[in-house]
Amino acid sequence: MYLQEVQIENFRCFGTLQTINLSKGLNVFVGQNDSGKTAIIDAIRIVMGTTDQSWYRIEPSDFYNENKDLEIRIRLKFSDLSENEQAAFLECLSSEIIDGKDTACLYIKWSCKYLLNFTPPRPSVSISTSVSGDGPSLSPEARELLRVTYLRPLRDSYSNMQAGRNSRLSQIIQGIPGIKDGISEYSDGIDLSTLSIAGIANLSNKLLANHPKLKKANEDIGTIMNSKMLLKGDGIDTRFEVTGTNASDDKMLISLLEKLDLDAHSNGSTGKIGLGTSNILSMACELLLNRNIGSSFLLIEEPEAHVHAQRQLRLIQSLQSEAEATGRNQQIIITTHSPLMASVVNLESVTIIKDAKAYSLRKGQTKLDNDDYIFLERYLDATKANLFFAKAVMIVEGPSEELFIPVVAKLLHKDFTEYGVSIVNVRGVGMRRFARIFQRVDESNTLEVKVACVTDRDVMPDCAPALCIKQDYSDKTKWPNVEDRNWRAESDFPTSCEKDAHIKEKCDKADGQYVKTFVSDHWTFEYDLAYSGLADELIEAIVTVAYVEKNKDAKLAEIKRKYMEHPTLESKAAYLYSFFTTRGISKAEVAQHLAFIIEKKYEHDIESLATKLPNYIKDAINYLI
Repeated sequence: MYLQEVQIENFRCFGTLQTINLSKGLNVFVGQNDSGKTAIIDAIRIVMGTTDQSWYRIEPSDFYNENKDLEIRIRLKFSDLSENEQAAFLECLSSEIIDGKDTACLYIKWSCKYLLNFTPPRPSVSISTSVSGDGPSLSPEARELLRVTYLRPLRDSYSNMQAGRNSRLSQIIQGIPGIKDGISEYSDGIDLSTLSIAGIANLSNKLLANHPKLKKANEDIGTIMNSKMLLKGDGIDTRFEVTGTNASDDKMLISLLEKLDLDAHSNGSTGKIGLGTSNILSMACELLLNRNIGSSFLLIEEPEAHVHAQRQLRLIQSLQSEAEATGRNQQIIITTHSPLMASVVNLESVTIIKDAKAYSLRKGQTKLDNDDYIFLERYLDATKANLFFAKAVMIVEGPSEELFIPVVAKLLHKDFTEYGVSIVNVRGVGMRRFARIFQRVDESNTLEVKVACVTDRDVMPDCAPALCIKQDYSDKTKWPNVEDRNWRAESDFPTSCEKDAHIKEKCDKADGQYVKTFVSDHWTFEYDLAYSGLADELIEAIVTVAYVEKNKDAKLAEIKRKYMEHPTLESKAAYLYSFFTTRGISKAEVAQHLAFIIEKKYEHDIESLATKLPNYIKDAINYLI
């Protein structure tokens, strides 16, 4: 059995009815703060109950917009019930036709109204079953089968593992199979290893009550009282009694287990462990309980709390293995703000939560093809996975754009950090694949995250092949046939219709819904920077990267002179781009230095900067912000 669907209405940020579809195994909810992730988790645990028997009180703040005239409605659908599970929920099951077969499933409808005619007003909860909610309520025994193991965020994991009344550690240990096994009454000659925990408690009580020192103390108390404090003939007998001696075996078991601490320390050291290790220790204990009591459901909020990067990777991989283990009917639902964790789970396990709406990345929900999933799961690292949490996304082809554009955006008072924009460098491959993450098959339920794909036109001016590839190419007759080369020039597109078709082909690869492609005005990013008006700054950055200090001024003058010798703006910009092709200068390093130069030079003159930037860069920034 697994939880297939959650419907929520009028609960916290969820106003109108919203449906969240879940998968078997691992489900990972990602998204911005206050998007609705915790509301979904709480809705599930409120309806199903938790293994720690915690109780949730509905507050006015749980109603949408705190409107107590509304009714909170939550409906859960469970599918793939085993024969034993169908027997346990027999009276409450519904029947549906799935793939031509009559299939049993379980619907639970939970609703809450605020009774305003009472003083003080109070919530009233009702639970029913069936699709329409007119089925019988679940029996207490059946409800126990649905309880989830829940790990709350920012938990005090260390305290949970310490001794005390109703300690979480004692509750976990009580779920260990066979924990009550053994002999509960001690007798002389018995092998102590055969005693149950209750038997150990009985033996401890007897030893305590019959300890010689305590017996002597009891006799002394009686002697003092009878001989010096009471009247003649008022004899009183006393004895020490151990509290709980006559308690049931279950109570003695609990009493003894509540004395246990789970102590941990790093290998070769002592002292209290840190918050991250405590968090992982707590999860390990909860997983043990989950296995022992046979619960099929585990909810974890922010498992990455206080855990460093390498342990996050290990943790999420272990949770995924737990969910996929053969013979384990385990469904794990987690929320996370960690791009690192989101980057290593199967993409189909991820659901983006945005503005109280859920967008599953399962096949059939997005416009990703099967090979897109394979590609993205291989190349979706933590740096790129930050797109799951962004308000808007810019996808670029290389490190130059990644380093330079955020600086420009900040100078234009459109700081990516302030506006929650993520910039993702796909290193020249897979731009279309990353864009399609945000495109939905259901066009009526689009994911409202603006995505700007910034790409090169990849059409050289006719003068560029000679400057950037081979000097002989100054004569067009020596160019290879178009089908034999991996580059294109302006003369390959002699008409405006052909040029427009080339641009449209680039845009059509990714465009759709909130994804929009911005193609360079002329050729490549660096060429367009020089062409649009930033040639002097680009020359300075090239010299800074390519030449040592003692030759810098001379080289700067030399390159500027040669730059001016070129007759056209196209050949001037192509000459500067040749430093990246024929001389192998790093584009990333030049972009980094160019950003420093731009930031210093135009910090108080953004109007001049705006006139010198390529239009497609400005358009992309303006689209996102």
